[in-house]
Amino acid sequence: MKIIVDTNIIFSALLNSNGIIGRLIFNPDTKFVFYSCSYMRYEIKKHWHKLEKLSKLSNEQLEEAEYRLLDKIHF
Repeated sequence: MKIIVDTNIIFSALLNSNGIIGRLIFNPDTKFVFYSCSYMRYEIKKHWHKLEKLSKLSNEQLEEAEYRLLDKIHF
């Protein structure tokens, strides 16, 4: 199944990878194929400091989560 995700969905997955959205995206057995526009990458960078503050992750941990997340999305 093809699913288009917006920035809010990505933020939710970054902030809580154990939540429903995070589990759907990060689950390797999922039958979903995720798509988004390239602008979403800009939005993540634009709100990076806010994501760090809300997630309480270090910069390195957040970068790793972002890398793993973006790897699951087709642009």
